[in-house]
Parts: sequence; structure tokens; C-alpha cells
Amino acid sequence: MARMKNSALFFAVITLISNSLFWNSKAYGTSMLTKPPGVIKLADDGIQTTSNDQQRPAVVICGGGPGGLLASILLNKIGIKSTVVEQAMETTPWGIRSYTIILNERGKNSLERGECLKAAMETGQERHFTVIFNPTTGETKGIPKSPPNLAFTRPLLVECIERIVIDLPNVTFRKGVGVFGVTQLGESGLRVELEDGSIINATHVIGADGKWSNVRRSFPSFSSTMVTCPSSSVHMNMASIPKGWDSNGSYIIQPTNKECKFYIIASALPDDRGMSISMIYYDQTVEKYPWLEPPKSITPKNYDEGWNESLQKTQKDTIENTTMSRMENSELSGHMKTLLKEELPAFSALLDDEVYNTAVARQRATWLQMEGRDGKAITYSSVDGRVSLIGDAAHAMTASMGEGCNTALESAVKLVDSVVAAMKEKKETSCTTDTMSLAFMRYGASRPKECISLQELSASRSTLTK
Repeated sequence: MARMKNSALFFAVITLISNSLFWNSKAYGTSMLTKPPGVIKLADDGIQTTSNDQQRPAVVICGGGPGGLLASILLNKIGIKSTVVEQAMETTPWGIRSYTIILNERGKNSLERGECLKAAMETGQERHFTVIFNPTTGETKGIPKSPPNLAFTRPLLVECIERIVIDLPNVTFRKGVGVFGVTQLGESGLRVELEDGSIINATHVIGADGKWSNVRRSFPSFSSTMVTCPSSSVHMNMASIPKGWDSNGSYIIQPTNKECKFYIIASALPDDRGMSISMIYYDQTVEKYPWLEPPKSITPKNYDEGWNESLQKTQKDTIENTTMSRMENSELSGHMKTLLKEELPAFSALLDDEVYNTAVARQRATWLQMEGRDGKAITYSSVDGRVSLIGDAAHAMTASMGEGCNTALESAVKLVDSVVAAMKEKKETSCTTDTMSLAFMRYGASRPKECISLQELSASRSTLTK
């Protein structure tokens, strides 16, 4: 039985590396959000429909991550105007909450559709090998990866796509203000309320604003639960790559002690930023090492309590602060040093106190489980096709298979492909609002079938089977 357990654990490790991302109203009702304080003003660069242009889509893309940016590029290619709204004024630099994105063929093919792959290849770093590191002897065994994956820090990937977006004629890019919520303007369209009190009117909205999406939260028809998995991680950074290690490989270090239910992933950071080290562990490990109890996660109960300004601030504070709370606990670095020295002596010999002092405990892994309402099938679009969700806003998944960003980029492609198909069906050379709505509804109905099984498989890899 013990052999079976550890075989399952090793298989989960290999699968993660092969695909991975490291450490990341009943129909269409009124908004559940509380309007931000202050005078509502119309954004100067807001998208407006006019009497002469009522049949042309005006799209607001909420979220300027890889998926949202790629959607704007693809819409631009077919002549559809969009405004991308991104909360961050500047791309967040690498830090203790950062992670590496690994693009496989699905992700690379999606970038190719937006003519972004060449720039991405110049920016990212190819990963040709998975390397098994013996924790006792230090011996290594390389497993080739063909074709190679492409690694980025998230800021590098975002900056790469941003440089393409800012020169596009049909895209307006607003940074430094987040989306507060979305409400319906009768039958004429949507009103996107921003956190600074300004408003952008739109015919359609693409919610690409992440796991805690305010777009999704605006419409009760998008029913969901945040599911917590019994696994977490401790993350550390190393200033340089150990001597003899290869920057185009990802290293797996697994204890020989069968009672230790954890493993290490070590991978060179793109842009010569040293090495990222993540110890992924299951809740069974916490039973043996109580100090590994993760920071408290946001529970499904808290997540579903309703949405108001107070809860929004509490949630943001929780996300931003509890993940880093262990940085204030000086005992974590000491515990990690003792554990790795005992269980992974050859690997521990490569680390110094500076590495252990960067240790940060993550929250338990979570994923978004979308739910159908009133017995209806799950959809990523509103019932009238005015709003569609992509990326983590629709199908957030655990990092165990590294498919989050790949799936987000693919969803952007699938959504715009649906628009192109509907235009061809109606023999339109310029997309109308009705056609856009039809395309959104078709995407919303078809895409969950492709994503949910992947979410569930990824979640199963975040659980150690007995």
C-alpha cells in the first residue's frame, strides 16, 4: 500500500512538471454591488454607442492579464473596438507572491493566433528537461521535454503582450483603476463601474478579472463555489542557480522517507533572477509537522456571503496579507532548514540562510467550481450574451498541472473564434451587436465542457489519494 501511495505521489510530481506552472438574478439581473462613494462621472475615453453606431459592438475587457490582453488583440484583428481596464498602474515586479508561468503547446498556439509568439519566444526561456535530483547523493537524471515548454515570470509575459496591445488601433488600454462592478442599462447595453467612480458604457463585457472576479460577482446567474484542496506550499527564492545545474531544466527533489508527503520543485527564473524553490505538501504532512499549517484560506462561506464595499476590502486584505504572514514568523525559516537538512541533505547543502529567510507559506490551493442555476447547464456567458467570462474568472484551477494560463489564453481564442464563426454564418463583414451576443452565448455554452474536466483533474492532483 505504501508503495502505491508513493507511486501516485511521484506520478503527480512528474505530471505537474511536464505541464506546469510553478510557485502560480436568476437570469440577467441588477448588480449585487454597492455603488462606490462619490460622484459618478463618465470616463473621458469611455466607449460610447451613438445613434449612428448602435449596431457595432463596443467591448470592455475587465482585466489586463495575459487572457484579457490576448482577447483585445484578437478582437482588433477582426475590427472590433475594445477597452481593456487593468487595476495595476504598473506591471508588478517579481516578488514573494510571484510565480513562474509555463506555456505548453496549447498556450504557445494561442499566442501564435494573436501573432504574439515570436515576441514571447524572445522574452521567455525554453525548458527542455525535467531533472530528477537524488536528495541523498545529489545525482541527477534528465528527462527530455519535446517540444520544449516556454517559461516566464508573470510580469514578463504581461509586458510582452502589452507592448503589442498599446499600438493597436482598435484597443484602448486604461491602467491604474479596477472594475467595481457591472450593471445593465435596460436593453441598450451595460455600465461598467470603475473603482474611481467613473463609468464606461459598453454593449458587451469580457470578464478577465481573475479568481475573485467583480464581473462574475455582479450577476447572480454566474453561480459558483470556491473549493479548497488539502495541499499547500512554501516558497523560497535563491539569488543564483547552483553550480552544475541547468537553467533550461526544472528540478524535482522528493524525500526517500515514505512518511514525508511533500516534494520540491526548483526552477531557474527567467530574466536571470536566480531560482524559484517551491515545497508542495499535502495536509498529511501537517499532521507530522504542525508548523506547516497554511495561512487561513478564504472559505466558500465567506466567499458567498454577499458583496459589499466592506467585504470587498476585507477580501482584498486577506488575499494580500495572509499569504505573506509567515514572512513575519522567524520560526518558519528555522523549521524549513531543519526539515530539509534531515530529509533532503544533498539539496539542503546547496541552500544558505539567505534562501531560508525568503520562506513564505501559501494558502491552501483553491479552484472555482461554476454551477448551473435552476437545473440549467453551466455557462460562462450571461443569458442574453452580453457578458462572457474567461481565464480565472471562469475556470480558476489549482497549480498542480500548470494549466491555468494555458487555458486562459485558449479561452480568449475560443471566444473570438465563436465571434468569427457567427459573422461567417450571418455573412457579416463587420460584426453587429446581435451577432456578438450570439457568439458569446455559444462560447458560454460550449467552453465549460472543455475546462471543467481539466479543473477536476488538476484538483485531484492537489489531493494525495489513500
